[in-house]
Amino acid sequence: MTALNEILKNSLFLKIFDNVSDGVYCVDRERRILYWSKKSEEITGYGAKEVLRTRCQDNILKHVDDKGTELCLEKCPLVKAMEKGTVQTEEVFLHHKEGYRVPAIVVGIPVVGESGDVVGAIELFREKAEKSFLENEIKQLRRLAFVDELTQVLNRRGLEYYLKMKLSEVERFDRIIGVLFIDVDDFKSINDRFGHHVGDKALQFVAGTLKKNLRTSDSLARYGGDEFVAVVELKEQKEIEEIAERLKNLIAASYIVENDQIVRVTVSIGGVVVKERRDVDEILKRSDELQYESKKKGGDSCSVSF
Repeated sequence: MTALNEILKNSLFLKIFDNVSDGVYCVDRERRILYWSKKSEEITGYGAKEVLRTRCQDNILKHVDDKGTELCLEKCPLVKAMEKGTVQTEEVFLHHKEGYRVPAIVVGIPVVGESGDVVGAIELFREKAEKSFLENEIKQLRRLAFVDELTQVLNRRGLEYYLKMKLSEVERFDRIIGVLFIDVDDFKSINDRFGHHVGDKALQFVAGTLKKNLRTSDSLARYGGDEFVAVVELKEQKEIEEIAERLKNLIAASYIVENDQIVRVTVSIGGVVVKERRDVDEILKRSDELQYESKKKGGDSCSVSF
């Protein structure tokens, strides 16, 4: 039995872990997961039976950065905490069991045994995004038939309503917004290979990754089929490139598991910066044209216009 196991036998520790508002899990020096809290299950969708005794290298949570780099295969906060013997804090994107990416703040804490040696580490993690505003907005709009049932984001009608509202703000308050037209690459092959039920799951995890990683001031809609549109507020024009690239990378790093097979998708994105009142159809047409330019590059690409 490892020294960390002895520490975890202390019921006081477990009582504390089970009552904190963050997700908590503990690993030994070999990065085997020895404890998994109820809040961890709530945030990630993974139950203790699926996680305990696996190792970080098995990469269940698949922490990535905004470029899609798999941190669990590199120097994750837990490894740094154990190597340096100090608390490590990072912003990551963890993998939910349903496939989408969740922005999270993680804290790696080294655990020191009686001998003074580091015997393992504890990770605390919580969702970074404030989702209450968006969730309340969705509940209100659902009553107006503005929400897509499959993905639980705005539908085309809801997008038109929301975009007109944002265009009014552009005109009245001299704001800048970006409109991103997002299309799943080669989606037909997912349906053909795995069936439409898996295609639906793929659309759900794409929508989930997008929704979780937009700000409360932004909005997302399913435009139709495998197409999504995000409306984002911009501080400056070039920010649209950073947002589009980040979303593209996070989707490429997301996945679901179906019959022991990993199912991934990529997206092509076209983005338009809007600095003055314009016609909704014109904006969507132009962003769709730019999305098609990304598609012609081979997919998994972004094209934006200022």
